[in-house]
Amino acid sequence: MPLPALSGLADAGFELEGGRGGRLDVEAATGPGAVFDRFFAAYDEAFVLPDEKEGREGFLECLALNGAGAIAAPYAEWVLVASRDGDVVGGANFFCHALEGRDGSALAMNLNYVFVAPAHRGRGHLRDMVAAARRLARMTFAGADALPLYLFIELNDPLLMDAEAYALDSEVAGIDQFDRVAVWARLGARLLDFDYVQPPLSASQFADTGLMLGVVDPPHPALDACVLGTHLERFFAVSVLKGGDPHADPDTAAQLRACATRCMAGEAIRLLDPMPRLDALRPLAGRGGRGPGLRARLAAPGAGTETLPGNPA
Repeated sequence: MPLPALSGLADAGFELEGGRGGRLDVEAATGPGAVFDRFFAAYDEAFVLPDEKEGREGFLECLALNGAGAIAAPYAEWVLVASRDGDVVGGANFFCHALEGRDGSALAMNLNYVFVAPAHRGRGHLRDMVAAARRLARMTFAGADALPLYLFIELNDPLLMDAEAYALDSEVAGIDQFDRVAVWARLGARLLDFDYVQPPLSASQFADTGLMLGVVDPPHPALDACVLGTHLERFFAVSVLKGGDPHADPDTAAQLRACATRCMAGEAIRLLDPMPRLDALRPLAGRGGRGPGLRARLAAPGAGTETLPGNPA
């Protein structure tokens, strides 16, 4: 089956029947303008960790790649803002593309940034932001309503954060790092058993080794390594490297080689449910990356017995 073509959509607006909060007005754009300005103003207050945060010019570089043929597949980078009575409730930035998997054509998207404004938290609006992004990703492609959709997210690994970053990000986000993982798990997220590194977003930033990669409501119980490799190659090229070659960057090339090796072997990536063990692992938080991270502990043989601070190993 051929890959679906782009629908030609460059801007969008629609109503979304939100959960507990009621109807939302969603506006989205693939370039600069009023929608981007509203998105960035709200985003800029929601994200604080320096190596995770994209700058205004970085976003504009990514959006400028729309229609520029940065990868050999149909793709788009979007920003969206959801509001009620003119008040921004939340927003998101994502990259989406069409790919060919072992089971045929599919869509994939990386939810690069998603947030809910402080005044609207605690009302289920994260689910609404995810729903809006999903809907927009499908609208991006012609005749793609029934295709499988892989929705990838990055999450802080709470066991790899130092105490200062843990406290700062939790305060600004209005949610503890472990609670954030739990919220995403309840939304259907599973963590990939994969050594993920986000390469530097700019020349003045560093690679982020404290993130986990997840997939929300995966179509299958494990993730085809070929799908992961294709997705990472394209996501890195557009949303992270701004048109750069991911095979020329050491942080990305190693991950792509690992995916290619496992793809050729017909392997799949394990998907881990964090929920059963989150409470047992909470006491290990804020230790500055001493010891394995959450993903590594979930994936370890014999996982389920934790060594807590002050306890013998």
